[in-house]
Amino acid sequence: MGTRRIATRVSQLNGEGALAVFSRAKELEKQGHSIIHLELGEPDFHPAPPVVDAMRSAVAGGRDRYCATRGIPALREEIAAYLKRTRRIDVKPEEVLVAPGCKMALSLAMMALIEPGDEVLYPDPGFPIYPSFTRGLGAKAIPFALSEKNKFQPDLNEIGSKITPKTSVLIYGRCVGSRISRKNTICGCSATKFMRASFLAANIFHPGLCLEWPSALSSLMGSLKVSQ
Repeated sequence: MGTRRIATRVSQLNGEGALAVFSRAKELEKQGHSIIHLELGEPDFHPAPPVVDAMRSAVAGGRDRYCATRGIPALREEIAAYLKRTRRIDVKPEEVLVAPGCKMALSLAMMALIEPGDEVLYPDPGFPIYPSFTRGLGAKAIPFALSEKNKFQPDLNEIGSKITPKTSVLIYGRCVGSRISRKNTICGCSATKFMRASFLAANIFHPGLCLEWPSALSSLMGSLKVSQ
């Protein structure tokens, strides 16, 4: 029986260096070395006791089966209420999709919006998944800079100059510790060419990673609906 050929798209995907460093660091820890972990951006605290108790009670009560594929209805209702309360975004529970992590949510959105040959704009520095998954979908990844001299704020003029008729998605998020200021929000720009692309706002719903201008989220989501 011959060796099965792996799909060519896999060659366009790459892993995250941080995870490779983490794996090596864990190996060194097993050897007795003391390691200060700076590779993964994970919380330095554990779930709060009420969360742990709720999970324990759910498992003990037999609530360990499949749930609704879009997420538990009560959770989606609470997420919708939370966005309205903290971000002033009116969203219906049926418009909420719960995913096991940002990468899965981002991947699903990108698969729904990107065709082979499209162009996708993404922030650089940014998460490796942005250009990697773009290439895996047969599209071209186009970076726009987040530079220290600009306080890691996106330059709307640069983004505008890189949008072409082939641009299908603009990933607009923050990955380097700074907030996107009000003057740099896409919704604050009147250039109609921004409407050619669908906006994917990555990682901005985390309480600690919010935009400086809350209403920007509402406008950003409105832009996404218009582009569809």
